[in-house]
Amino acid sequence: MLNIVLPGEEKRWPGLPDWMGPLLAARGIRTEAEAQAFLHPGMDQLLPPDRLHDMQKAVNILDQARADHARVAIYGDYDVDGVSASAILWEALGRMGLERDVYIPDRHQEGYGLNAPAVEKLAADHQVLVTVDCGITSVQEVALAREKGMRVIVTDHHRHGETLPPADAVISPLLGDYPFPFLCGAGVAWKLAMALLRGGALPLMELAALATVADMVSLTGENRVIVSLGLQKLSATARPGLKAVMNRAGIRGQVTSDQVGFQIAPRMNACGRLASARIALNMLLTRNAEEAEALTLKMESLNQQRKDQEAQVLEEAQDQVNAMDLVDTRAIVVCGEGWNSGVVGLAAGRLAEKYAYPTVALARDGDVCVGSARSAGNVDIYAALSQCGDLFERFGGHRQAAGLTMRAEHLEEFTARLSKAVADQTGGMPAVPSMLCDGELRLSQVTEETVRWLDLLEPYGVGNPAPRFLCQGAVPREMRAVGAEGRHLKCTFEQDRAVRSGIFFGGGDLAGQADGAYRMVMTPTLNEFRGSVSAECRIQALQLMPQALPKDADREMLCLAADARGEETVPLISGEELEQRMAGGQGTLLVCRCLETALAMLRRFPQADFSLGKADDPRAYHTVLLYGQSACAPFRHVVLCDGALGDAAVWKARCPRAEVAALPVSTAAKSLLDDKCADKDALRRCYRALTSRLPRDLQDASELFRLSRGESAFALAVLRQIELIAWEAFPFRASLLPMVKRQPEESFLFRAAMHAKEENHGLYSL
Repeated sequence: MLNIVLPGEEKRWPGLPDWMGPLLAARGIRTEAEAQAFLHPGMDQLLPPDRLHDMQKAVNILDQARADHARVAIYGDYDVDGVSASAILWEALGRMGLERDVYIPDRHQEGYGLNAPAVEKLAADHQVLVTVDCGITSVQEVALAREKGMRVIVTDHHRHGETLPPADAVISPLLGDYPFPFLCGAGVAWKLAMALLRGGALPLMELAALATVADMVSLTGENRVIVSLGLQKLSATARPGLKAVMNRAGIRGQVTSDQVGFQIAPRMNACGRLASARIALNMLLTRNAEEAEALTLKMESLNQQRKDQEAQVLEEAQDQVNAMDLVDTRAIVVCGEGWNSGVVGLAAGRLAEKYAYPTVALARDGDVCVGSARSAGNVDIYAALSQCGDLFERFGGHRQAAGLTMRAEHLEEFTARLSKAVADQTGGMPAVPSMLCDGELRLSQVTEETVRWLDLLEPYGVGNPAPRFLCQGAVPREMRAVGAEGRHLKCTFEQDRAVRSGIFFGGGDLAGQADGAYRMVMTPTLNEFRGSVSAECRIQALQLMPQALPKDADREMLCLAADARGEETVPLISGEELEQRMAGGQGTLLVCRCLETALAMLRRFPQADFSLGKADDPRAYHTVLLYGQSACAPFRHVVLCDGALGDAAVWKARCPRAEVAALPVSTAAKSLLDDKCADKDALRRCYRALTSRLPRDLQDASELFRLSRGESAFALAVLRQIELIAWEAFPFRASLLPMVKRQPEESFLFRAAMHAKEENHGLYSL
């Protein structure tokens, strides 16, 4: 299921394409001046550093430290944000002439944030402590540093608790009246550097941009300026380490936010996850090309190890999710002995993205679990985890992500309480993945000019995602699997005589589904091949439009006949009972044999998903299933919407946990049976034909019987029910059984067809 959301506001801006208005409005742009500022970010859009809470206090402390020849300890963090922030202040304080050291805690031995042993150690030979990307919740540790005689400056961007740490200065965009609360840790450190160097920290903007992208904070406002201008500096960086990393990653020319997020940041994060974040820090700070190359090689090796460990953790975590009942829970919690706590956050992110459920992944070491949480949808994971705060030994984070440590004995209670906390936020409804589109485009608008306009919107990231457009009624010309193991989909679509190619990464399972028309969510991009440039679609989602499906009575009959095996009775339900089962958002499968019935159900229950052929989503969203031949999701109810036509036993076997019920035989099903039934003479001809040779497939059977494919499927089903043949439709195979005397009226399906004819035409003899 995917909820595609279109912008609710129509805007038009002079000099811009019509489709640009809603796109900018969705990003909070309200005036023409704001639109121009967004499309053309510049330094004049940055706020003065001294507007940050306690900024002047911090500057005074460090100016005094320089006068006193005091030694400064920079206490950082092991991710890209913390490492970049540490590097920014290292260089800024160095330019001031201060003696300084950087301390980054070990992820596995010390965990996140300030810790008392480290404070004790640093206090022995440092007079000033400056935290970056941490410290806002370290009340006791800051108090300890003050007791040891250190002056303390906290710079952080995470949420603070009820009590601020007793530091000499606390710099955070969440405090005071600072109008932009979304700076990352390195962004805050860069602001401090700007204040200290009186504007001379511009060369450090590349590090702030790197961290801002990697930490997935909102790329709006000040962050948009920092990243836009910082990426320009990064593209021409003089740092040997960054040059070496980008060379290894194959990055050439102008660096993009995607390249930072998916190429540079993972290599840096791998250091802190698997070894020491100092490798990444030294890579940023070194001025020696040979050292830079050696550090980059270490990072490459660690990143490959990270990939291998992540794949293993994700595989084991997926096995745990497969065993879960996602209908009765609102959050996913997985835990593994021996998992690397440095990569569980990556696994949590993958699962949260895949299932749209907030996810916590925990690495268990004996009696202690250490892990990370990732949000999904509109859930505030920090708030949800806060309701379980009494179970944690350590805990911190923000709306989208968090880290925690707890005793293993609390795991079961934590799982239940987190699910309830998430349910409280969602009103008990399941999280449904949503995809926000920036408007609608026709295929004819996917042009090079459109792509050039879209380039003005970069850099992309949180708060400013790559623009996505809805294209409705695109008819597929080609849909084929490409790439390793056919994981991706290469396709060609046509709309209003305009034809465009497209690529859907991860969509290979849709290959060959060329029925009807599709709703397509895509981003126009340029494809360069052998010197030729053309506009194409980078597809994020494809939804078959059921109302555009052609009616295929032969297919309807084949699917019904394939499952019509017995006469097991199931309870009939009323419309009121059906409404009750469709309350909530999960657990009911509406099986439809006829397109007309499926469309009627979708009109009646617009919140339901639609699926063609199979229903295998483990979240078991309410689903209208047309031509269903498989279902492996944990549905609670299966409703045969065209009536029980001999297929109840099949659906009980496919969904063993479900209660199977039926509506009365539908008008569409009666019409189908009336139209596709073969009379007694035709059935005799079919049986005689089978004694001469067996068909290879349904088309061969149609030619052998001299009937339509639907009539042939009906005949095969009736002959199977009266035990003259054995027949399977998927895959097709037929064989004769020992000859016995049978009458067509012994077949449930035949009698149903006879009743349909009687109802449609009056008393009718077959």
